[in-house]
Amino acid sequence: MKKLLLTFMLALATMCVSAQSFGDVPATVDPNDVTILKKSVMVVAQHDSIVKVRDGGRVFTPEEFEQLSKEPKRLRAAVVPGEQWGPDDGSDSKSLGFANYISVFLYTYKYPSVDADGNVIYLSALMGVPCVPWASWDHGIPNNLIIGCHETITSNFECPSEWSNYGFMSTATGNGMMLCYAQNNYVRQPCNLVIIPDYEGYGITKDRAHPYLYQELTARQVVDGVRSGLAMYQHLVDIEEVDPFVPNWQSVAIGYSQGGSVALATHKFIELNGLADELHFAGSVCGDGPYDPVAHLRYYMQDNGETYDGNNKTAHRKEKVSMPIVMPLILKGMCDSNPLMKQHYVDDYLSTKFLLTESIKFLEAKANDNEDDQYNTDRINKEYVKMMREGKTGSYTKNYHDSEGSFTLTKHLSAEEFQDVMEFYDPGIFSKMQAHGKLDSIMTPICLAYFRNLTADTPVPTEPGVMEDLHRALESNNLTKGWTPQHRVAFFHSTYDTVVPYENLLSFIRNQQSLTYYFFENDRSRTTAAGVTCTTASEDKANVYIRDATCTNDHVGAGKDFFMLGASGAFGLVGLSPDMRMIRWVLTGNDE
Repeated sequence: MKKLLLTFMLALATMCVSAQSFGDVPATVDPNDVTILKKSVMVVAQHDSIVKVRDGGRVFTPEEFEQLSKEPKRLRAAVVPGEQWGPDDGSDSKSLGFANYISVFLYTYKYPSVDADGNVIYLSALMGVPCVPWASWDHGIPNNLIIGCHETITSNFECPSEWSNYGFMSTATGNGMMLCYAQNNYVRQPCNLVIIPDYEGYGITKDRAHPYLYQELTARQVVDGVRSGLAMYQHLVDIEEVDPFVPNWQSVAIGYSQGGSVALATHKFIELNGLADELHFAGSVCGDGPYDPVAHLRYYMQDNGETYDGNNKTAHRKEKVSMPIVMPLILKGMCDSNPLMKQHYVDDYLSTKFLLTESIKFLEAKANDNEDDQYNTDRINKEYVKMMREGKTGSYTKNYHDSEGSFTLTKHLSAEEFQDVMEFYDPGIFSKMQAHGKLDSIMTPICLAYFRNLTADTPVPTEPGVMEDLHRALESNNLTKGWTPQHRVAFFHSTYDTVVPYENLLSFIRNQQSLTYYFFENDRSRTTAAGVTCTTASEDKANVYIRDATCTNDHVGAGKDFFMLGASGAFGLVGLSPDMRMIRWVLTGNDE
């Protein structure tokens, strides 16, 4: 009887997946539903050199900042301990020689949204408000709204709402760089209001599963966070705590890695739900995102180092994955939330030997309160390298399909046994040893066989099944088809990226042939080498901006290039970084 019920549920899911709904988008947002959890101030110290050089950053309480902002030398010492700038004559000159500051006021808040079942849940977000330099609690007037979509994280201490809880901090992170869009100067885009929602499973929902790559759900939650943030901001305008937007303000969604795909998903959600006018939406800026999950996994199975850049090759080889944690991230996210996958378990797809690495426990550790008990991707890589050297006793809990029962398997694997599923990769003398995964041992035999046979022409299944459901769930998150963007889209993508491969961008171009494309590099050599054609247009007339040949770094390095380094090699703080040039293009049609 139970099997018959399961079959019926699978068939029902097959019929209804295209109509999956999380409930109607509210016509308006009540600011009373939004609660400010914390206020703080981010201060970044910098000085003039050939370019502006950032010296350090710190988050202060409002009271600390109120006091220190009256004494610039003390503020400098608090942000960059041990350094002295400016005249030594005892004056309180605010110029401090060549030193200056960026101040951004931070509001952490919670807001109502929905989960995968349409239930109301409260999520958290971080808002950065521009500050007039040296003006204490006076604020800048926002010219635009930046919808920040954060990158893949595996620990809660990395999420946007937690970012302000750390005193000394680096702005050289995705969240830090996006908050700097709120800085009030005329080098980077001046005076943006920045809203960066936490994804479900982080911030105040750290005890919940994170629906990784469930694009429509995450986009809905991000949009709810933005609309709630704007309602809260208008309330702050009404009580004269902040200043209103300029009349012709616009919004841009931006992100890198997972954030790049979420930015595109947010773009899609805004357009398909008629919210573009309300949000003054101009378009999206997307860096190295997984826009086509099926093509993404085909790359892992088939690529042998292609860069589309002459004879240059990456370290990637067939059936390898350069960041093994992405496999449980994808599969756990699907099984936890996608309606096609809720009847399946991660161990339907991942081998026992790989699960004994305790990768699932690494991901679930984000719910721990102590930062030391959580695992970011760097720490996970170290754990993988360590177990390949020393072995490990690992465990995981297996669930039964035909009952409510489960059992926990605990087993010691030697270093050599872990090397069956992973291998050492040495990126060079100045880099840390990495663990690359072997998909022929990471995947179960049925999963491996399915993806080995998967081609670009393989039709999406219509019947249920263990692998068929996964295929359909992945395809349901394909952002490259099923809609045509009505606002500008700017893409940055390194062809050397082995974590989120260039094939994701190629898939978008192939499936969006009605759009016109402007290439930052006039020869558009990478897409030509890939055999992908499209209609080009001038910079100011194109629908899509492509920047794909100014970066030769893998995923993490490409992210730093996206936020900080321009094509000419100029440091990003002078406004030539790809992210800023593409934001300007989305807003104006010109990237200068």
